[in-house]
Amino acid sequence: MRNISNLVAGCLLLGSLSGCAVVAVGAVGATAAAVGNDPRSGGALVDDNSIQSKLSGKYGNSDNFPDSNIYVDVFNKSVLLTGQVKDDAQKQFAENIARGYPGVIKIYDYLSVRLPSSMGARSTDSMITAQLKTQLLSASGIPSNSIKVVTTEGVIYMMGMITADEAESAAKIAASVGGATKVVTLFDYKSGK
Repeated sequence: MRNISNLVAGCLLLGSLSGCAVVAVGAVGATAAAVGNDPRSGGALVDDNSIQSKLSGKYGNSDNFPDSNIYVDVFNKSVLLTGQVKDDAQKQFAENIARGYPGVIKIYDYLSVRLPSSMGARSTDSMITAQLKTQLLSASGIPSNSIKVVTTEGVIYMMGMITADEAESAAKIAASVGGATKVVTLFDYKSGK
């Protein structure tokens, strides 16, 4: 595997489409061997699933995170934290747990300090995710199986390993999804268009 290692730091506002802001964050260039339709290697898939499972168990501990609702998603050893925590101390504690976990190379902390979202809001988030996945699946030129989609509080987060052109197309599709308030892209960019 060849690492292109071109870290793009910070946030880049790509524009507003249909009232939905599109944000590109922390892009890293890399290429990897494909396993099925996923561009990660088999070992990377196992690592990501293990990290996600273990961290989910830690965040699901109501003794450490009372009155909280924390989601963890992992792609290529980058951890995305979304959901709600009751105070800044819990937010910092959650980030420190992820930061200290073996194998984690990057943390995207999008936890909100507020009461947990309602079941209705979570259902709406699930519908937004399902709608976007369906649209990506039918879109030409976008490797939908290479994109992980998470929606929390109406914000769509997309992770994966795709080209910059594919990322732009995917973000435009995501911005058009009804109910989405913002799109945050956290892609690792492959070389190519």
